[in-house]
Amino acid sequence: MTRSALLLLAHGSRDAEARAEYGRIHAALAERLAPRTVVFSTLEFPDDAALPSIAEGWRRCLAAGAERVVALPFFLFPAGHVREDLPAELHAAREAGGWAALEMLPPLGPADEILDTLAARADEALAGSNSSGGGDSRPTALIVAGAGTSDPDANGDLCKATRLLWERFPDRYAMVETAWVSLTRPTVPEVVERVRRLGAERIVVAPYFLNTGVLLKRIDARLAEARERFPELSIVRAAHFGLHPRLLDLLEARAVAALDDAENGAGLQAVCCRPSCTAVVVGRASLAGSA
Repeated sequence: MTRSALLLLAHGSRDAEARAEYGRIHAALAERLAPRTVVFSTLEFPDDAALPSIAEGWRRCLAAGAERVVALPFFLFPAGHVREDLPAELHAAREAGGWAALEMLPPLGPADEILDTLAARADEALAGSNSSGGGDSRPTALIVAGAGTSDPDANGDLCKATRLLWERFPDRYAMVETAWVSLTRPTVPEVVERVRRLGAERIVVAPYFLNTGVLLKRIDARLAEARERFPELSIVRAAHFGLHPRLLDLLEARAVAALDDAENGAGLQAVCCRPSCTAVVVGRASLAGSA
């Protein structure tokens, strides 16, 4: 049986809290997958210890005896990093660090576990803001806030996730809207004003973020401004996904399915046929087929 290792591929961050959270996610997943080898690497801002580069992460997988590496992007969307940068980094890592069979999985996408996490975080925030302990009948808007990207497909994927969440709970919120923190519109303040005009009296902003970091903290600054501008509104921010058990369930399920299925290199396929997803499949196939 081929000995396999899991190599997680995260974006990386300068933010100390984000880096610490990466470490906690790594530890939680490694515990779930023990005794399998689990290495957590970052595309940007690596260090030589807890958060190695992808090249160093590859070397650690091989040093643990791996003959096959399953690369799992810790990303939500098939944007430029997943389509281009990660395959290039993996190819360079294998060229420099030694050969092993390789399967690169697609990004996490709007999986059921992601939607479960998003809904749970919003519920927690609303429950925490309800000091009376009873039901709150005020019209409530949910704003799903993403980081934002210049890739239109990735921005569209956030809209898809928002719609899928609404389909689950069509009667829970008066409205469910999408906003972005950077690079595209509408922004979080623009959507706050929009839902206020549409009659919302209570707003929960749910970050569509895997981990904390600079952009997540930018949401807090924008919401502080919105509270000053619209003091009549109740505005709360939900927690990001972090170590929510359902996110860990998803990571574990994706990893186990690939690690235990060495005979089937196809793995999970991106099947929506959009250019971004097609590029992910092509990139993965080229990595699997090169020696």
